[in-house]
Amino acid sequence: MIDQKHHCVHPAQRGAIVRLGRTLASGLIGSALVLTLATSPAAAADGVQRASVVGGSGPGSQYCGLSDWNATACFVPNGEWFWLKDEDADGVPVAITWSYSNPGYPSRSGVIYNDHGKAAGWTNVNKSFAEDGQLYYSLCDFDVPTQQTSNCWGTAWAHT
Repeated sequence: MIDQKHHCVHPAQRGAIVRLGRTLASGLIGSALVLTLATSPAAAADGVQRASVVGGSGPGSQYCGLSDWNATACFVPNGEWFWLKDEDADGVPVAITWSYSNPGYPSRSGVIYNDHGKAAGWTNVNKSFAEDGQLYYSLCDFDVPTQQTSNCWGTAWAHT
């Protein structure tokens, strides 16, 4: 208790107040750290993502590691952009499955899908990777309701 006359803390309660202060400070620091990690571009960018329609001419062909009658998949290291184009008007969404590794950093992986159809043209997603990493990606069909890939083929490689 605080002595109302002298405005001081009784010695027996001083330890409890110090422990309470430390606990609150630890909780606030921990919460801030979790919030920072959860909202960073790298942490928020993994998992399954829907590509945005951008149309236009897309990336240069030198960045397109995978292409067939069904779809084209590209990765542009400058800015870490994945590009995906549906080449077949069959109504089946297409996807890129990707995995990233770099010694000293956590491994990451994800799926980028395009369900906008052939008429949409190019779609893309921006990522954030540490420099000097290894990126592998494949081209697949994608089932939106189950969030599952199928009929994956090819493996392209890029350096970040």
